Amino acid sequence: MDDKEWRTFVTVVDEGNITKAAEKLFLSQPALSYRLRHLEDSVGYSLLLRTTEGITLTPQGEIYYDYCKRMLHDRESLEHALISSTGKIQGTLKIASSINFADYELPQLLQSFREQYPDVHIQVKTAFSHQVVKMFNTGDCMVAFARGGYEVSGTSELLLEEPYCLVYKELVPPESLEKVPFIRYQTDASVSNIIENWCAEHFEEPPIVAMDVNSMSTCRHFVRAGLGWSILTYMGLGSCKDKDIYVSPLRSKDGNYITRDTNMVYAKDATNLIAVKTFIEYVRNYYKEHTVVDDSIFREYKA
Repeated sequence: MDDKEWRTFVTVVDEGNITKAAEKLFLSQPALSYRLRHLEDSVGYSLLLRTTEGITLTPQGEIYYDYCKRMLHDRESLEHALISSTGKIQGTLKIASSINFADYELPQLLQSFREQYPDVHIQVKTAFSHQVVKMFNTGDCMVAFARGGYEVSGTSELLLEEPYCLVYKELVPPESLEKVPFIRYQTDASVSNIIENWCAEHFEEPPIVAMDVNSMSTCRHFVRAGLGWSILTYMGLGSCKDKDIYVSPLRSKDGNYITRDTNMVYAKDATNLIAVKTFIEYVRNYYKEHTVVDDSIFREYKA
């Protein structure tokens, strides 16, 4: 057995579906099924149960899955130790990032990092923040960028705070918004809770949800077209920062900004890896000099 077989089995289990795993591994479904049968023959046990809903592990499969994860981790640790002994800044850096941070901050951050450290191989996965935290807690990444106050198994450092923002085509009093169509987008549960709590504080009735969309980008386009209003995090404003759209910071009843945190998360022992340590220090310095929020774009209703 080798790391290719370990990675194949871990991918199948993590995906929970042969078809999805085959796509991720760049294999045909028959080729992957053959590889799994060969693996089970070599182990001498049935490892997977195939059902109409996907796959589940047999008791022996659970043991073998844990073994594969451990062996892959040990293999990576060995590679990083050998690389670190050379003193060169190189190796593999596995990152998980929230979707919005990946859209609006991560490209420039990684571009500038790669320009300085071209020998570091970067792998990135994006998801909602609660999924990113799960990836980190299960050891699927070395560094994570998560938004919101999730509990993590490693060290968490605050990178930035950004306000939630009201966005609309026509500037109206906040108390009048409940009469204007609301555009709701699919997002992390923690963001939904913030929006619902603010609406409950300011409106007698929930806002009229005129449109449900599956992305923040679509939401912005609808706002720009004058189809309704929405609440977006500052980082997700994108083209809504243009002068033909009104952007107001979301405030609590006591007048303070309602903000969302972005945190960098990493395991303490991961800093023993030169690529990870270098990246963490680079990100810290980057956000000491890099400002995300520009207050000059805000325009608030004045009676």
